[in-house]
Amino acid sequence: MKRIDLEDESQADIISLVYEFNEIHEFMEDESVDRALELLVKTLFSKGGPPPGTVQRLIVEMQALAAKFALLATYYQTIGKGGTEETHKKNVYYTLRDAFTKLADNLKYLVK
Repeated sequence: MKRIDLEDESQADIISLVYEFNEIHEFMEDESVDRALELLVKTLFSKGGPPPGTVQRLIVEMQALAAKFALLATYYQTIGKGGTEETHKKNVYYTLRDAFTKLADNLKYLVK
């Protein structure tokens, strides 16, 4: 996987680099999901990973996003339960929560 500098790219351009992420972006219609996908793509493709001075901020932001996704997944599982779209969104939120929790946990090693 080639690493490139994405700091100057727009959020939509970054998300569109990965087709499946663009599909998630279009389906979810959620700015927090867009931000999460942006952070994920930047982390995956940026040269040398996140700048050392930003790692702690990234950890906090990713954990906050994970918490939001957990709450929304619970909402769709219980209060908003019903149609197929809600079930799909619930599954996406659970996946995002778990992925960002693990990613934030791993970024903690860069701080030490």
